[in-house]
Amino acid sequence: MNEECIIRKLVADGDGGGDDRRFVTILTLLLKFIKEPEPSQSLLPRIMKMIDAAETAMKKQVLISAMNERQIQEYSMLTNHIGKANEKMSIAKKELSVAKGMRKNKEEYELLAKMIEKVSSRPETIRKLEIIKKELEELHEKQRNLETKLADRRNHLHAFNIILANFCRFLKDEENDEMNNDENLDGTTVDTKKEKA
Repeated sequence: MNEECIIRKLVADGDGGGDDRRFVTILTLLLKFIKEPEPSQSLLPRIMKMIDAAETAMKKQVLISAMNERQIQEYSMLTNHIGKANEKMSIAKKELSVAKGMRKNKEEYELLAKMIEKVSSRPETIRKLEIIKKELEELHEKQRNLETKLADRRNHLHAFNIILANFCRFLKDEENDEMNNDENLDGTTVDTKKEKA
């Protein structure tokens, strides 16, 4: 037998385990039994065994074929499930990415909201600013009043110093006049005493 013939036999036989050869043997034995039925009576049990083995092999092949078909269907279903699972995973990844973005945005929003809460509102700030301006104006007014009073007191103190200086000078002048008068009186008294003596 050449190589091509062997390959064809193996391909035709497949996993049959020599079914092709078995059928050829059964056919040969049957032909022998038909030609010479009397002397070939001993071949009958052997033929029956081989036919039973062939039937069993055929049933086995049918079962294997059905099982292979089922497995192909299961693999096909499994492939569909895997495809759907991959689609769901890709959708879930997108949703997760969106959720992460939303969470990040929410955290930034909350942080911004806290910062905004710390800063008072514009009307509140304007109101506080008005109050501070009013207080500042009142303080400026008080300062002006105090400066005016201080200037008045300085003027009064200056006038008082002038009066005091004049008064002191006046007192000194009076003292000097009194001393001069006393000296004059003392001089005239001595002169009168001298005249009397």
